[in-house]
Amino acid sequence: MKKLFLILIALPYIVSAQQKMLNLNDVVLKQRTSLAPTKLPGLSWVPNSNKFTYWAKKSEKDCIVMQDAVSLKRDTILTLEKYNDLISKSTIDAKAVERIGNISWLDETTFRFYIKNSIYHANVSTGKVELFCFLPENAEAIDIEPKSGRVAFITNKNLAVSTLLSFKESNDSPDGAPSSKSNLLTKDGSYGNVYGVAVHRNEFGIHKGTFWSPTGKRLAYYQMNEMMVTDYPIYNLNNMPATQEMIKYPMAGTTSHVVTIHVKDFEKNRTVTLHTGLPLDQYLTNVSWGPGEEKIYVAVVNRAQNKMMLNEYDAVTGSFSKTLFTEEHEKYVEPENPMVFCKNNPKQFIWMSKRDGYNQLYLYNSNGKLDKQLTTGKFDVTEFLGFNENGSHAYYMAASEDGMDRYCYSVELASGKNTKLTLSSGVHRVLLNDAGTLLLDVFSNTTIPANTSILGTRGEEKALLVSAINPLAEYKKCEMKLFKIKAADGITDLNCRMFLPADFNANKKYPTLVYLYGGPHAQLITNSWLGNADMWLYYMAQQGYVVFSMDNRGSANRGLNFENSTFRKLGTEESADQIMGINYLKSQKYVDASRIGIYGWSFGGFMTITMMTKTNDFKAGVAGGPVTDWNMYEIMYTERYMDTPKENQEGYENANLIKNVKKLHGKLMLIHGTDDDVVLWQHSLKFVKKCVDEGIQVDYFAYPGHKHNVLGKDRVHLMQKITDYFNQNL
Repeated sequence: MKKLFLILIALPYIVSAQQKMLNLNDVVLKQRTSLAPTKLPGLSWVPNSNKFTYWAKKSEKDCIVMQDAVSLKRDTILTLEKYNDLISKSTIDAKAVERIGNISWLDETTFRFYIKNSIYHANVSTGKVELFCFLPENAEAIDIEPKSGRVAFITNKNLAVSTLLSFKESNDSPDGAPSSKSNLLTKDGSYGNVYGVAVHRNEFGIHKGTFWSPTGKRLAYYQMNEMMVTDYPIYNLNNMPATQEMIKYPMAGTTSHVVTIHVKDFEKNRTVTLHTGLPLDQYLTNVSWGPGEEKIYVAVVNRAQNKMMLNEYDAVTGSFSKTLFTEEHEKYVEPENPMVFCKNNPKQFIWMSKRDGYNQLYLYNSNGKLDKQLTTGKFDVTEFLGFNENGSHAYYMAASEDGMDRYCYSVELASGKNTKLTLSSGVHRVLLNDAGTLLLDVFSNTTIPANTSILGTRGEEKALLVSAINPLAEYKKCEMKLFKIKAADGITDLNCRMFLPADFNANKKYPTLVYLYGGPHAQLITNSWLGNADMWLYYMAQQGYVVFSMDNRGSANRGLNFENSTFRKLGTEESADQIMGINYLKSQKYVDASRIGIYGWSFGGFMTITMMTKTNDFKAGVAGGPVTDWNMYEIMYTERYMDTPKENQEGYENANLIKNVKKLHGKLMLIHGTDDDVVLWQHSLKFVKKCVDEGIQVDYFAYPGHKHNVLGKDRVHLMQKITDYFNQNL
């Protein structure tokens, strides 16, 4: 009876608590912190150990906890006070900080941290702090090789390499740039000729420009010559008068940059250039080293992007050795992952490819002969994790056939036998330790906010570390639905997500918001917490909107045919599918078909305007950073999906939104960052100019100083602007 009484007493509080409403400031700034399910932030394995670290709070201040995955013993290994004490020992003028900075653990007691571009190693047990090396203030793209102690970095568009020893020998001081000429690997870096940077506009999985050999005795690095690429102005509006900064921007169909790869041998103090051959406007991607450091491998893609050659080069002479194999496709090929040599077996490597229609793993020998296809099925492998202790098994992540889930698998290399290790339906994010003996699994689905567990390599759960509660439990609930509808082809199932308004009444009519992206390499909807939605969408549902999203054909993780169905006709199949979604919405009696809005950014901005020119279903729309003319977008992305403007004039014409201004239906607001170097500001300005010419009224808002998206505290302003626009018009 007493227990029942307590429950009844609690009921009024529960009812009251569930009436809380989200506010926009919290939605934007706290959706990854206090409004996110509890996880272990910064979770990572300590190198070469069974221990892992994560960030925590102690007395409302930062600290780092280290936990043993076997004994489960955990210790607060670094507090903010201890961190500041170590900083005080690192340099004379170091100031105390309020947060622990960006650090990385080297072993169970030692971590690396940065102060004013000086790199230090600190031992938390002894309190000893050692200068690892110092770098000039303008150092960028810092790449540390732990075995040799060498550090590569870019300074004034040149590539330099240093160690603590080399700086001591050159009598440099932390206040200046290196004076020892031996530290600079290049000397002719300049505007239009840069070294050590990510090339090809970061396509093909490229995210860096330096590649250390396994022991650090050699360094491969990119040189990008952009002298022949058209200059493009970005305006600094803070200066009086405004000034312009020129960037190199290769638009579709124009002259591309030229990339070469050099290899520095530190023991012999010489540099060679890989003989990658002609034509010069090819793409050099997925650079990887052979285990013996004598060979280097590059996936070479032709400009048409319909042929890839995996080439082997001699790292000592730079000469071409052989092509291990080629891959071709009538539409395009897109290698995104370098080869991975097998643990304890330097004569075999794993290659990831979509050649059979889905992204799969293939086992090759070092001569380029296929030993076996390791994974098969109508699903995409999304990540390669590594090997077990003796190298007999490899671990990887893969999507479910419908793309909604992510699971962890192991595959035995000898037999090709695959085993699913994580069985719960939902999205798993898995980290494998260096030894390949333990896994950390962060899991969620639509009902489980987040569970963090330790797994064995057979998938057995060894410990549940965190089981998060619903961070929105005290707020008004908005029901979420995940479902499928047919694509415009009448065959393909498309994943959809819908949030219903708080206090939903099926007999009422609600304004509806469609949020979309629709382009390659993106997936909006998964079987995860909130269906992978940005919390602003949940907020809008709380405000009384039906909120709908759909992943149309052309989006990611559903196989090659699903993705490349939009080839040479961007905006056509995608909009046909999105129209099916609109038809579904209009068939629901609770949707007010006269009050439907649409919003997207980047490719989603392109899709927003496309939809508003192809249908009259939208009363209002917001297009952020939209591509309005693919002739003005960069070569690597555009020519992959559209071919060149000369080869595909019809496709470019049909996708040209500027020429379709007269077909615009509904009220439209365009938003653009004035410093956008991805989708140039010119896209939306030319669209507006055409609207003026044609007497079409549109709304416009620019964010000075922002690039391709509006981030930081200004994002609250952006989302308020978008929210107000839909509130005013819907």
